[in-house]
Amino acid sequence: MQRNENCRVNANESMLQVICAAIKNTPIRITDRGVFEEMKAHKIEALVAPILLPQLVQEDLYKEWKHQILIQIGLWHRYCSVQNALPIKVPYVILKGTSAAKYYPHPEYRCMGDIDIMTRHEDYNTACEMLIQNGFAEQIDSSDLLKAERHRSFIGNGIEIEVHNFYGLRNRVEETQLIDQLIMDNMDPSHVLPDLINGITLIEHVNHHLEEGIGLRQILDWRMFVEKCLSDGQWPAFQAIAKDTGHEQLAIVVTRMCEMYLGLPEHHWCAGADMQTCKELMEYVLACGNFGRKKTLEQQTSERTLSHARSIRSFFRYLTYHGLLNTKTSPKGLLSRSFARIYQLNRYLIKGLFRPGSIRKLKEEVSEAQRKEKLFKAMGVSRGREGRVIYKDKKYQVGKY
Repeated sequence: MQRNENCRVNANESMLQVICAAIKNTPIRITDRGVFEEMKAHKIEALVAPILLPQLVQEDLYKEWKHQILIQIGLWHRYCSVQNALPIKVPYVILKGTSAAKYYPHPEYRCMGDIDIMTRHEDYNTACEMLIQNGFAEQIDSSDLLKAERHRSFIGNGIEIEVHNFYGLRNRVEETQLIDQLIMDNMDPSHVLPDLINGITLIEHVNHHLEEGIGLRQILDWRMFVEKCLSDGQWPAFQAIAKDTGHEQLAIVVTRMCEMYLGLPEHHWCAGADMQTCKELMEYVLACGNFGRKKTLEQQTSERTLSHARSIRSFFRYLTYHGLLNTKTSPKGLLSRSFARIYQLNRYLIKGLFRPGSIRKLKEEVSEAQRKEKLFKAMGVSRGREGRVIYKDKKYQVGKY
C-alpha cells in the first residue's frame, strides 16, 4: 500500500515537470508510465504533443500516447465543426471549451468535453427548440435535479451540447445574478466573451467543481488565461469584478499555486497568498483527477454526505435531494419529502456502518471533510447553509436542493 502511494507521488511530481516542459516547448525524457496514466486521469494527456519525441519515451508508451493525441485532434476538429455550424439564431456565447483553449499555445491539444453555450433567459427555450428542429437529440437526465434546472443537453454528430439557462453556481443570489448578467450583457455575433469576463467564467468553473473534485484541466485553463490576460497592470480591472462575484480570494490562491507548480511567471498581485493553502490545494487537485474521477464512488459519497452534515439545514436538504432521486418520488408535498429524508438517512446508516472497517473509515472521512472545509474557507469559497441559487420562474432564487 505504501509502495503504491510512493509511486503515485513520484508520478505526480514527474507529471508536473512534464506539464511545465510542455508549456515551455522544452523536450524532456519521460521514463515513468505513471505520468501518462496520471495525465489521462486529469484529461490533459494531449498537452505533451509538441515535446513527445520517440527518442525520449519508451517505444510502446510512445505509440499509445501518440494514439491518444491523434484521437484528441480528431475530436477537436469534429467539436469545432459542430460548434461552428450550430443552428441557433438567437444571441449566445461559448463558455469554456474553445473559449478556454484559445489561451493555450496549441488550442487543439486542450481536451474537449461538451459544447457549453448560454443564451439570454428569454431565448433559452427558443435556442433549445432550434437544436431539436435541426436534428439534435435531447438527452434527458433525471438523476440530477440541479442540472435539469441549469441546462438542457443535446447530441449532434456525437458531440454533446449543453444550453445553459444560468451559469453561476453560487449560494448567494446577488453573485449568481451578477455572473449571469455579465455574460448576457457581453453577447455579440462572435459568440466569444471579452477576456476579463471570460476569466470570471473560468474561475467560476473551478469553483463549480471544487466540491466533487477539481482536476488539472480546469486549473490549466485558468493558468493559461492568467499568463495571457492578467498581468499586474490588468489585475485591478479584473479584481473589481471578482470582488463582486465572490472570486477574488480563489483567483489569488489558484494563481499562486500555478506559479509554484505549473510554471506560471510570478505576479505581484497574488504574492501574498498563503503557501500552505496553495500546497494543500495542489494536493487536493492531484488526488481528485478530472471531475473527481480518481476517487472511488464510496469516497465521493462519504465526502458529499459529511460536507453537508456541517449544518442541520444543509444535511436535511441533501437527504431530501438524494432521497427523492433514489425513491423516484415527486418533490411536491411534505409527506413525500419527509419519506425521502428518512429513506436516505437509513440508506447511509446501513451502507456506512455495515462496511468493513466502518469505524476507522468514518473517522478518516470526518477528518478529511474537516480538512477540506478548512481549505475551502481559506480560499474564500462560499459554501452557505442554503442551497445553490437557480434561475426559475423568471427570477433568481435559492434552490430547494
